Amino acid sequence: MAKSVVVVGGGTAGWMTACYLKAAFGDRVRITLVESPGVETIGVGEATFSTMRSFFEYIGLAEHEWMPPCRATYKLSLIHI
Repeated sequence: MAKSVVVVGGGTAGWMTACYLKAAFGDRVRITLVESPGVETIGVGEATFSTMRSFFEYIGLAEHEWMPPCRATYKLSLIHI
């Protein structure tokens, strides 16, 4: 019997969690992500540091596959004034 995990809530945290679990457990665990179609993307306060390379490398997604469609950039730091 396969194990199941439900990730409640989408957004960056939910989708990254689901992708990580899929990469870590493959077909041994069924991953379901549940998100509300009524919650809009906030997109504030998130930073894509260079350490994200390790995450995407682990889940098997090449930089050229995700960075341009997301219009993402790497940041070296955040400044709060």
